[in-house]
Order: sequence, then C-alpha cells, then structure tokens
Amino acid sequence: MKKISIIGLFALGLLLMTTSCDEEETVPVVAQVEPEAKNDDEEPMEEAEEMTTSFNVTITNVVNYLNAIVFNTHNAATEPGPIPDAGCFYSIDFKALPPGGKLSFATMSVVSNDWFFAPRAEGISLFENGMPVTGDVTDQVYLWDAGVEEEDPATRTSEPDGATAGAPDDDDSVRIVTTEVSNFIKVYLSYDEATSYFTLKIENVRGNKVETDPIVITPGIIVIHAQDNALFTEGEKDRGLGLAKIAVQGNPSDLHGWFTESGTDGTPLRLSSSFTVLSPGIVYAFNSESDPIFMEGEPMLDGSGIEELAEDGNSGVMYDHIANDLMLPVAKSNEMMPIGPGGSLTFTIEVPEGYKLGYNTMFVFSNDWFLAHGNSGFPLFSEDGTPISGYGATEKTYLYDAGTEVDQTVGMGPDQAPFQSGPNTGAEDDNNLIRRVMEINDMQYGKGTISSPAGVAGHGDPRGGYNLVKVLVEPN
Repeated sequence: MKKISIIGLFALGLLLMTTSCDEEETVPVVAQVEPEAKNDDEEPMEEAEEMTTSFNVTITNVVNYLNAIVFNTHNAATEPGPIPDAGCFYSIDFKALPPGGKLSFATMSVVSNDWFFAPRAEGISLFENGMPVTGDVTDQVYLWDAGVEEEDPATRTSEPDGATAGAPDDDDSVRIVTTEVSNFIKVYLSYDEATSYFTLKIENVRGNKVETDPIVITPGIIVIHAQDNALFTEGEKDRGLGLAKIAVQGNPSDLHGWFTESGTDGTPLRLSSSFTVLSPGIVYAFNSESDPIFMEGEPMLDGSGIEELAEDGNSGVMYDHIANDLMLPVAKSNEMMPIGPGGSLTFTIEVPEGYKLGYNTMFVFSNDWFLAHGNSGFPLFSEDGTPISGYGATEKTYLYDAGTEVDQTVGMGPDQAPFQSGPNTGAEDDNNLIRRVMEINDMQYGKGTISSPAGVAGHGDPRGGYNLVKVLVEPN
C-alpha cells in the first residue's frame, strides 16, 4: 500500500545496484616479554584508504515507437494499390490514449523520382492538453525529397521501369520540397472517444488527370511514436531502413518489417510496449552476492523502500536505508521530476573496487512496477580491477512487479500514481512476491498482449522486450 504519493503531486506535468579448526592446536609456552615503553613522539599508524572510482550512470527513457501500420487499399478499391484519382483516399484506424503519442506517415508522390508526403520530422501531436487533435492537419504535412535519386522526368517512378532507373542523387540528404501541399493532398484526423481510436484520412485532391503537377499517392506506413524524427532526420541521409523504398517504389514492406521485427524470444526488438515516464531514481553499489535491496521470488524487505518507490516514485526511504542501515554507496538522480521519452536520469557515485551496481526507478504508469538490474548486479570492474564502461548494464535490466498492489491496465488505472485521488487507494496484491513482469496487454496503442518471458526492459537486447530504457556506465 502507498505511504507517500510523490508522483501523484507531479500528476502529468510531463505534457507535456573465520576459519575454524576441528582440532585444538598445542600452544607452546613462551616467556613473557615486557612491551617497550611507548614513545610519545611516535605518530599513530594511519589506516590505508580504500581505493574508489567515481562513475557517472545515465538511465535513459527510450520509449519511442509505439505502433506501425501499413495502409494500402483506398476507399474505391478492393485490392491494394495507388490512388490516381482525385477524391479518393486512404483511411487508417489506430488506437492512442493520452497523454503521449505523435503520428508520422509516408506515402510516395509517384510522379517523381523519390518524393514523398510526410508530416514534419517531429510528427503530428495526437493530444494537446489531454484532448485529441482532430480536423484538417494538412498544414503539418510537407512534400519531401528522400535524397536517393536525381530528379529526372525520364526516370520518374511513373515512367516505364522508372522505379529502378534513376541515377543517384548528388545531395543525399532528406530535405523539404515544399511545405504547401494542400493543392495536392488533404489530411484529416478524427477520434472516437468510446473506442479511443483515431482515423487518419489521406485524400488525393488533385489526381493525375491534370496538365501540370499530377498527383498519384501510394501505399505507405503510419508510425505512432513518442520522440521526434521517427522516419528520418531532416538534412541527414536516409537511414536505409525502408523509407527509400516507399519514396522510390511506393512499397512500405521493408520499413514495416524493421519496425515490427522480433527478437529470439518472439518479443519486439524496437516497438516499445507502453508509453510511460520514469520516476527520479536511485543507484547504489554492493559487494555481496545478491542485491541487498530486493530478491526476486521473495516478498519485499521491510524498510527497503521498494514499496514507496514502486508505488509512488518516492526514492527517499530507499536512499536512507542504503546509506544509513546498509552503509553502502548510494546516489539519487540529479533529476527531481519524472522523465519522459528521450529524457535521462543522471547519477554520480563513488564505488570501491570490486563492487557491483544496482539501480531502481518506477515505471510510473503502473501500480507497483519498477525497473532494476537483475539480482546479481552489474560488475563495475573487470577481474584485473579496470573500471567498466558502456551500455552493458542495459542487457539485464528487467521490469519487476513489487507485489504490493493489484495491477491495473497500464496507463489507465485510477490507483496509479499519476491518476489516483490520494494515497492508500490501491488494493493489496494477493501475490506479494517480487517477480518479473512477463507480459503487458497494450491497451494504450492497441498492439495486444506483448509477452517477454524474462521481463526484458532494456532496449537492444537480442531477445526483444519492452524497449523502455538504456543504461550507460562511465568511469570518471
């Protein structure tokens, strides 16, 4: 149950680690020797100082890609294909709940070599002040050059064999062709409050039956994301993930495959399970075999601070326990407010040689979930004593259920810290064991149940997972 509700105060302000002997020995008789008189001028021997290393630790909220959907069949067609006629449109339904989420899409302008329509690089915000964005959003959509082929009327995609005939572009950067596209296409958003589904409508308003600037648009992809530049970065080279195939051939399959690829556990490699913020956190160091703050498969330890952090994002109790009771190295994050996607928690901690790292931060859009390294801790030193640097701690970062409060749907629970009416409003969990979160039912963005048998939270893990954080360790 909750003790202090700190994240609740933040609400949604983000809108946005004697030897014994079996037998007695015979002790020889030794003549006693009087100790030498102490010389008052002698200085007492100083104890050797324990060698320590200062580390910077950065825990980054990497939540980004939340869903990716292909669109390919327009309103007047029964099979996938482009839209040559004015008045026809693609209609795409997708789910999104406040507070977060942006929309990007890409569809080719066929009468070109590598031009495509897409929102500006940061995407279209789906919510403003908690309310869905609806209506005509065409003014947030531009015509872009993918920087893949030189523009040449003879090798445009609309020409015979044009999809494979173009010469490489001398300027390989993705760049704006024009910001005014309302004479070519119109883009609208609508929202169904009952189902929490948006409908995106992309309409060809010019068509190809005109003498100048004919417009044909193609099948494409939409991506719901939390950070900017989901598909490309303006002024930089195309990433080679499949956008060029949309811009040159009108084929979204490669890019969709990249977004939705799974790891060895069948869990997404890139799609994040959920939109969430992370609470101000704790890093600490220990030299015991297992993490002294919590043990997977056992109830939380009284006074450990797990409950306060996992339910309310309050790191104070845990900090005091580690510093005063366990007397281990510990540091609070420099950041005192929750961090959203793209943000980082930063720490500096002084660690004796041979110690391991532990850390803890709340998955805020939950009742009692927290992110932490596995119980063995992350080794901060190699066998020869060299401090370790890099993202290695990410791989064994897991999402845990503290076992203190009944779980509600991620991002939708009235007893979750950002939404609760007050402390002590959540029901006790029948299962009080700390355990990994092995599946998440994504009701925020409609991806369904995402299963990660290991509860993997770190991004880039070859097993796939929830893609929530990266952890960087750097010795000073």
